[in-house]
Amino acid sequence: MRKSFLSFSAFFISIVVSTLLLSCKKEMVKPLSLENLKIMSLNVWSGLDYIGTFKMGEYEPVDVREKRYKALLEEIAAVSPDVIGINEANFLPDYVERLAKDINYDYIYHVGISGVRISRVGLPWNLREGDALLVRKGLFLEEVGRKQLSGGFVYNQASFHLEDATQVLVGKINTNGKNIYIAVTHLHSSPPDIKEYREKMNEYKERYDYSDKEYKIGLAEVLVNTKWRIDEAKLLLSYLKSVVPSGAPLILMGDFNSEIGWPAMDVIMDGGFKDTFQQRENKQQYTWDNKLNDNIKKYYPYDLNKKYDSLYGHMDKYLTLSRLRIDFILINQNIFIESVTQSGVCGNKKYFDVHPSDHFGVYSQINLNKGI
Repeated sequence: MRKSFLSFSAFFISIVVSTLLLSCKKEMVKPLSLENLKIMSLNVWSGLDYIGTFKMGEYEPVDVREKRYKALLEEIAAVSPDVIGINEANFLPDYVERLAKDINYDYIYHVGISGVRISRVGLPWNLREGDALLVRKGLFLEEVGRKQLSGGFVYNQASFHLEDATQVLVGKINTNGKNIYIAVTHLHSSPPDIKEYREKMNEYKERYDYSDKEYKIGLAEVLVNTKWRIDEAKLLLSYLKSVVPSGAPLILMGDFNSEIGWPAMDVIMDGGFKDTFQQRENKQQYTWDNKLNDNIKKYYPYDLNKKYDSLYGHMDKYLTLSRLRIDFILINQNIFIESVTQSGVCGNKKYFDVHPSDHFGVYSQINLNKGI
C-alpha cells in the first residue's frame, strides 16, 4: 500500500511540475519590440447563403472551401501582419483555432450569429459564425470585452436569434511597454439611404413597373435598415468609449458594410476616427468588387435587367453587384495619421486559382515611433 501511494505521489508531483513548467514557458515568451505594427483586416467569408432552417445553404463544395483556406494562409504569409482581424469565421471555434495554429498566433474570438443553439448543438447546424483577432506571439494579446450591437441573444455558450446579429470584439496588445487597443466589428448589410440609391430605386420603379405600393414598401425597408446600421455605429462608439481608457491608442477594423459618406460611417468618422487607407492611397480601390473578385462573379450571378419579387430585393442585388470599399482599418485621435506608412488592398491575389474570400481585405502599417 505504501509503495502504491508513493508511486501515485510521484506521478502526481510530476504532473504538477510539468504543468508549472509549461506555465512558465508560456509566460517566458519573448516580448516583441516593434518599430512598425502591421494590421490586416479581412472578411474570410463563411461560404453560406444564410437560407435554411436545419442547415444553411453552402455555395461551394468542401474541397473548394479548403483551397480558399489555403489561399488565405498564403496571403497572410505574403502580407506578414502582426495583427489580423477576421469576420465570418465559421464554424467557431474550430476555424480560428485551426488558423491560429497554422500561423502560430494568439487569438480571441466571439460567436456573432448562430441561430438557436446550446454550445455546439443547434439549428442551423452548420452556422456558428463570428469575429476574431489573431496576434503575433510576444504581443501579449488580452481580451478586453465584447458588445453585441444588434440581434437577439448571442453568446459563445448559447444563442437564440432569428435575424441578423452584429458585435464588436475588443482586445489589447502590448509592445515597447505601451498598450494598444484593437477592435474588430462587422455591421449589418443592406442598401443605404443615400442619393444614388434613391435615384436607382426610382429608375427601377419606372423601368420595371413596380407599383407605388411596392416603392413605398421598398423605401420603408431601406430606411429601417439604414437606421439599424446607424444605431449599431452609435452603440459601437459608446461601448468603445466605456472600455478603452481616455488617451489610449485604438485601432478599429472590420467589415462595416458601408462606404465613407454613408450614414453609419459618418457616425463613426464623426466619433474621431481616421481612415488609414486614404492616408497612403490616392486611387480608388474596392474591397467588395464584382468586377475583379471571382467568388462574387461565380456565386452571385444576378441579372439587374429584370423585375424581381420586390423592389427592395432588386436594390439589394444592385448593392451586391456594386464596387465598394466597405472594409476599413481606422485609428482614433491618439494615433497620429502621419504615422501610417503603408496601406492598401490585400486578399486580391489568387492562389490555387481561387481568391481567399468574396471580400478583398485591407492592410496598414503604423510606425510606432511616430504616432503612439
